[in-house]
Amino acid sequence: MEFMCCEQAMDVRFGTGGDWITGMTSKAIAVVGAKPVSLPRDEMYVGVQVGDGADIEGWERDNTGINISQKNPTYCELTAHYWLWKNSDAQVKGLMHYRRILGSPGVRAVPFESMDERKAKALTSEDVDELLSQYDVILPKAHNYISETALEHYEKTHITGYCFDIIREYMKENETEYLSVFESVLQRKSSHLFNMFVSRATTFNAYSAWLFPVLEYVEERTDVSTYSAYEQRVYGYLSELLLDVWIEVNNFSCVEVPVLFLQHQNLPKRYAIGLLKKMGIMNPAKKEIQRLDKANRKG
Repeated sequence: MEFMCCEQAMDVRFGTGGDWITGMTSKAIAVVGAKPVSLPRDEMYVGVQVGDGADIEGWERDNTGINISQKNPTYCELTAHYWLWKNSDAQVKGLMHYRRILGSPGVRAVPFESMDERKAKALTSEDVDELLSQYDVILPKAHNYISETALEHYEKTHITGYCFDIIREYMKENETEYLSVFESVLQRKSSHLFNMFVSRATTFNAYSAWLFPVLEYVEERTDVSTYSAYEQRVYGYLSELLLDVWIEVNNFSCVEVPVLFLQHQNLPKRYAIGLLKKMGIMNPAKKEIQRLDKANRKG
């Protein structure tokens, strides 16, 4: 059964406006990054810096207030997610990336347009008001795996597929109502990826209160210290497949909007790599296993 609760937003545009600061308006959409980038102009967007680089002027840092910033190498953008959960009382919250953001309904990227032109197509405060008046969650357009399931894709791309068994164990012990939906989501051929979404704060906070205990349970039962930097981001990768589970179990309605990439992409190369992975010619998981085996033999 495919994920059916999401609808495509109609081709509509609204103006810009809003202010994320508590008490002045009600929206805080975190754009997560480690280096300075310009944000979309709508004032609901706030840069949240992760990592240990020099302070980015005008940005918040995920190591302030209540935080888990030290986990950024393994939790990726989720340390900013956690910071927003614990330190903002805005009425609407969301998460996006410095390299990719959610777009206004109906927009699309145009080849060779400038990044400023592309950022002008970002989701606006008025878009959010309109969509959340009809739906519970705003999601990126689902990624279609075409010829493989979400689980098959993950296991070709990462060596941490065994973590799904640990998640199953957690659900059996703590929340059996999630287990069948979890299994269903892993067998689907599409997923809402990137850990990006926008919702009312009550929804955002409830999801956060569910997500982080699951990931902490997995973290306590895994040792990723010898993995490559790419594979150490495991908890950020796992969470990409958990959002759909939580939404479906809790019967939330959702709407999809476009994803806008804020760096020019080499599309022929991207599609070629994707094809090689599907054919099994390029297998990141197999390559990492070979690297670890070699390191163990040397040890």
